[in-house]
Amino acid sequence: METVLLTKFNHEEYWTEEYEKFNTLPRDTETTNLFNVGTRDNPDLVLYKFKKQHNNLTDEEWRKVCFSPFVNTQLRRITTVVEKVTEEDVTKKVRVSRYTMVKGRKCGAKYFWKQRHIVHVTFDLINNNVYKTTTTQIGRKRNTSVLKNPFKYWKQGHFTVDDITSALNLSERQPTNYLNKFTKNPKYWDTRNKIQSGLNSCFRELVKELSSDDMLFNVSLTQKENILDIASTWFCKVRGIKTPNKWMYYFKNNYPGIKPLRKRDNNLIQTILREEGIYSKFAVKLFNTYKDISVLSYTLMLEALGIQLLQELNPELLREKYHLAWQLNLDLSLPEKRNFVGILNSLLNEDIIETVPGIMSDIVSDHLGRLKPRLKREGIKVKLKAKTYEEFVQEHREWTDLVDEINKSTIITHIYKKDFLIYIQQPITIDGVKMIPKVLRDTYEYRDESYVQSNCVKTYIEHENTCVISLRDGSDNRITNEFIPLTETKVMTNVQSRGRFNTKVPEGVQPFIGLLNLKMIRASKEQIYGKTQVIKECKTTGKYQKLEPGRRQRIFR
Repeated sequence: METVLLTKFNHEEYWTEEYEKFNTLPRDTETTNLFNVGTRDNPDLVLYKFKKQHNNLTDEEWRKVCFSPFVNTQLRRITTVVEKVTEEDVTKKVRVSRYTMVKGRKCGAKYFWKQRHIVHVTFDLINNNVYKTTTTQIGRKRNTSVLKNPFKYWKQGHFTVDDITSALNLSERQPTNYLNKFTKNPKYWDTRNKIQSGLNSCFRELVKELSSDDMLFNVSLTQKENILDIASTWFCKVRGIKTPNKWMYYFKNNYPGIKPLRKRDNNLIQTILREEGIYSKFAVKLFNTYKDISVLSYTLMLEALGIQLLQELNPELLREKYHLAWQLNLDLSLPEKRNFVGILNSLLNEDIIETVPGIMSDIVSDHLGRLKPRLKREGIKVKLKAKTYEEFVQEHREWTDLVDEINKSTIITHIYKKDFLIYIQQPITIDGVKMIPKVLRDTYEYRDESYVQSNCVKTYIEHENTCVISLRDGSDNRITNEFIPLTETKVMTNVQSRGRFNTKVPEGVQPFIGLLNLKMIRASKEQIYGKTQVIKECKTTGKYQKLEPGRRQRIFR
C-alpha cells in the first residue's frame, strides 16, 4: 500500500507574557500572577509582577524572548493534511487529519512542556465506513480512541475555522494586561481568511476523492461546509439510507446504527422513531415535515400531554431542547395540561427577551415544581389557570405573593463571616465605573431586592446553601446574582445573573460580574467565604430555629 499526500497547510501562533525581575509585596491579585515552580514534591511559590504581553510574534521574534526565565510563553501549531491510501492504483482509503501541537514554559520554570492532539477522519471506500481516531499526548502519556461511524457522537468540529482559531487561542480582541483591558488584534481576520482558504483546499481534495458518477450527489458534497456533513452525506449515499428532504439534523443527532436501519428497510425517520419508542403516523408526518424536531423534547411532551394534546402544541416549540431534570410528571389535570399547552403556544406571539427553554424552566421548575407544592403543603390549593404567557406572569406573581405572605410571620437571617463581607463588598471599579456588591442577609433585604428587581428572589431566603449578591451602581441599577457550592469542589459558583424583570445582563456589566465571580472563587478556595448559620426567628415566641437546607431552584422569576 502507498500513501499519497493530496494537500497540506499549517499555521503557527506565538504568545508571550513578560514579567518583572522582582516581587511586589503586599500581593495584589489583579496585577500579579502566581506560578508553581520548583520540583513536583517541593514547589516554591514565587510571585512575579506582570510587565507586558507580546502578541502576533514571528518565529524569529519569539525565539529572542522565549528563553528568558521571566516570561510565560506558548507556541501553538496546527497542521491539516488530506491523503489517500492506494493499492495497485485503486484508492482504498481517504483520510483527513489535524495535528495540533502546543508547547510552552511557565515563568520561572526550567523546562518546556508539550502537548499533542491528533484527529484522523478516515473514509473506507471498500467497506463503506467512516472512522474517527483521536490521539491525545501530554508528556509521555498517550491516549487513543477509535470510533466507527460515530455520527451522533461527533460533538467537536475539528476542521472548522472557529474550532481552529479557538485551538490557536486567537480572538478578535487580545488582552494587554490582567485588568480586563483589551485591544483589537490587527491580524485576526487575515489569519481567519488564511485558515479558511487552507480548509477549502482540503475540502476540495476530499470531495474529489469521494465523488461518484451521480452528479446530484457530487453537487451535494461540494455544498457541505464541514467534515461531519460530508461524511454523513457520503455514508447515506453508499449505504443506501432512505432520507427525507430535510434529514441532516436527525442523522447527526439520532443516528440509530446500521443494524436497526437494515431491519426497517433503511428508512431513517421510521427507524429513529421506533428505536426511541415514539412511533406514530403523527410523528412520522411531523419529523418528515420539520427539519429539526428534538427527539428528547418530543418524548418529554408525549409523556406529559399524551398524543392528543401534543397535536395541539405548535411544532415550532418541539425544535427547542429542554435540558431539565424532570419528566413533566407534575400531576396536572386535563384542563391544566390544556392551559399549559396554551401558555407555550402563546410564546411564539410574544416579544420575549428570554429563550423558550428558559421560560419552560420557569413554568415547570419554579411555578409548578416549587410554588404549587409549597402552597399545597400550607393548605392552599391552586391550579394552573393561565392560558397565555402574559396571564402566566401575573399568576406567578400572585403565587409568589402568597408564599411571601406565609413567610411574613418569620424573619430569616443568614449570618456570614465578617472577613468575607468586608472582602466581597468592596467596590469593583473598571475604567472609572464603580459597582458595589451587596450580600443579601435577611428577609427584609431579600424582599427589597425582589421589589426593586421585580423577581421572586424573596422566596430564596430559605435556601441555606445559596448566597445571593446584588451588584449595584451609583443609580441603584442592580444585577441579582445567585451563587451555590459545586457538589465536588464546594467552590461558590455563579449559576444565574439577572437584571430587572429577569432580563439578561447588559454586555457592559459582564466584566463586573466576571470579577465578582473570580472574587467568590478565591473566597471559596482560600476559605474566606463562610456562612456560620441560618436562623429563623418567630415573631410570636421570640424563639430561634436552625433552618434546614432548602432546595435551590433554577430561576428568580
